[in-house]
Amino acid sequence: MNNEEIRDEPQSQEQEQNNKKKKRNKIITFIIMLLLLLLLLTRCCSSCSNLSPSDISQGAIEWNQPRASRDLQAEIDKAVEQGMFNVFMNTNVVFKDGQSKGNLLIQNVETNIYPMYVEIYHDDTLLYKSDIIDPGYKIEEAKLDTALSKGTYDCTAYFYVTDSNKEEVQNKIGLNIKITINN
Repeated sequence: MNNEEIRDEPQSQEQEQNNKKKKRNKIITFIIMLLLLLLLLTRCCSSCSNLSPSDISQGAIEWNQPRASRDLQAEIDKAVEQGMFNVFMNTNVVFKDGQSKGNLLIQNVETNIYPMYVEIYHDDTLLYKSDIIDPGYKIEEAKLDTALSKGTYDCTAYFYVTDSNKEEVQNKIGLNIKITINN
């Protein structure tokens, strides 16, 4: 063997070892990257999933509410219920002409506890005023108190909620309506 052959052998062994080290380092790097990617995906998926955190659970809170608190809540519920008032009226009222009856369809629904009356205005002109309407009663058709000529009018219907004695107005509710006079 000459000197050149001896030199080539160790160099090729060194080169092989270097290649093996490089390959091993690449594999280790790849495995680390893969583990980091899996860890990242696991964290992302768990935050996006429907899994509840440990401090959140399904169900209703069982609480023995103190009597004073229950009584107060009952009073609040009653006040809200008494303060609620449902209005019902046709918002596109049509009359054959200025002297005929139109389809007002005003109703004081049964769930309301107070009487009411309705006034309809065009600008500042009073066109109609109903009698007192008790809960559960209605006005299907009526004539206007002030005749209008042919056309379509933007109007406001005011619902005046009265006390039980029908003497004092407790509330006023406005509703935009259109009145159409055909002839």
